[in-house]
Amino acid sequence: MKKHPFILIIIMMLMAVPQVFAETNPLQQLIDETEAGETLELDATTYEGNIRITKPLTIIGQKGTVIKGDETDNVIEIDSDDVTLEQLHVTGSGMSRDSEQEHSGVRVMGNNATLKDLTISESFHGVLLNRIDGTTIDHLEIIGKTTENLSEQGNGIHILRSNENTITNSYIEGFRDGVYVEYSDNNKITNNMMTKTRYGMHYMYSDFNEFHHNKFVHNVGGAAIMHSDYITLENNEFSFNQGSRSFGLLIQTSREVNVLHNEFHLNQRGLLLEHATGNYMEGNDFFHNQIGVELWTSAIANVFTKNMFHKNTNHVMTVGGNSNNEWSDIYGNGNYWNEPMIDLDKDGVGDVPFEYTSSLGDLIEESELAYLFLESPAIAVYEKTNELLGNQTVMAIDNNPLMVKKENNFFFIVTSFSVILMGVIVIIIKRKTSNKYK
Repeated sequence: MKKHPFILIIIMMLMAVPQVFAETNPLQQLIDETEAGETLELDATTYEGNIRITKPLTIIGQKGTVIKGDETDNVIEIDSDDVTLEQLHVTGSGMSRDSEQEHSGVRVMGNNATLKDLTISESFHGVLLNRIDGTTIDHLEIIGKTTENLSEQGNGIHILRSNENTITNSYIEGFRDGVYVEYSDNNKITNNMMTKTRYGMHYMYSDFNEFHHNKFVHNVGGAAIMHSDYITLENNEFSFNQGSRSFGLLIQTSREVNVLHNEFHLNQRGLLLEHATGNYMEGNDFFHNQIGVELWTSAIANVFTKNMFHKNTNHVMTVGGNSNNEWSDIYGNGNYWNEPMIDLDKDGVGDVPFEYTSSLGDLIEESELAYLFLESPAIAVYEKTNELLGNQTVMAIDNNPLMVKKENNFFFIVTSFSVILMGVIVIIIKRKTSNKYK
């Protein structure tokens, strides 16, 4: 029996409809068809992005699983509690700052989300947490889009009015700020690397947060704590943060910030305090910075104890006049200055207070261009000249300076060796003399 041509055409069109739909948005269809609370496992292929998750769900990819947005929106938007994303490469969010919302690789708008083993690239913000709590972020690699100016880029992780989140074991590179936190409390950020950003971490109006074992390397500013209280920064590394007005750590208009056992190496300024009151710095290592600690006159009642200052161009710089801070704790523990000191009673504390002086505070206050020449021979001559003329200002007075043990050991070894050597020489001379008159 002969089929009518137009019937064949209709049959072919009906057969083609579901196939076309599957090709245009197969991942969104798979998400919609997966029951709440179930796990969706994806293949090692590229899926079309700009997807929305509206129910509790776990999505697990594998090596080679890519979710690619069309560069107009969020690649993945989470609008439900208890969503988990794992082992995915997310790329291609919108980059325009003129849209109603700033787009992200992953935008989280539900509580208790888990983001694990994700790579995020070519996106304005890598991850954005918006008015939610309890997000777990672990082992993410977030790489910014190459732009001529970092101001055109968003933030690696942007946390807005979101509390009790954790960020661990992640790498963030090439954003305006590596981690930006605003009006968000009780977050923990541990064992992450932030590099090649404006600020590795930027903190605004957020209290009771903790940062441990992070690395802030090769940024304009390592970390900036602003208008935030009750913060703990412990065992972090602030290194190679260089440039005009760069710093390892800035504490501004903040109080009760505990800076404990961190490393400040090879920064223009290791630690900068401005309008900062009642903060506590203990056991930090300031090594080979142009300025170890810079204090503006508005920084008062801060305590420095058991910190090590060595091989900085300037250990301490006060700008704008004297600042009222303490260089020993209530137990009489001062700081290690790696400068010649006398300890005749061998109690590990210098016998006289240590005064650190410099003439650069007024020079920097008059012109910030002076920062560019801190390691210039001319600055060294300027300092030496003012030292001879008695024009230097006391930058810090440590009433209980601690003796550097390794230097004492070295001195003891050298002294002992010298005594032994002199004894041997005396014995040799005596023997030669006695043999001569035999």
